[in-house]
Amino acid sequence: MRVMRNTKGQMRVIETILASFIFFSALTFANMLAVLPSSPKYEISDLERMGHSVFHDLDEQGILSRFVYNETEWGELAFALMIVFQPDVYFDLTIYEVHTQDQPINQHFPIRFGAPEVFTASDSTASVSYILPGQQAEYSPRILILQLVRG
Repeated sequence: MRVMRNTKGQMRVIETILASFIFFSALTFANMLAVLPSSPKYEISDLERMGHSVFHDLDEQGILSRFVYNETEWGELAFALMIVFQPDVYFDLTIYEVHTQDQPINQHFPIRFGAPEVFTASDSTASVSYILPGQQAEYSPRILILQLVRG
């Protein structure tokens, strides 16, 4: 049986390999836990998609036209939007008739969650438009403009 004589450096090589493995594992783990801020462009497109999907879902269920064409239920529409959106998403819904686009129908009853200053001070406000043709057999188109801001 022959014994190797120059074995002093082998443990240093193994120690270096283990240390580098631990170092890269720690970097990978820290990278997975890091929360990177999302870009403003992604934020706006995310809010627009969210607004379109909410309008589409409420319209598919027939709830949206009932809320929009019945002015006594605008408070319930604001409450439904508060439930659907995340708590850090502020909204301002404006309803227009196609014939009178100068003034909103709900100018005296704002459908809003969040202070008006939030919408003017924000750099990333998403705006979503949606058109309702009417309710049941009545043709009375209305334009809904929803502004969304993440707070």
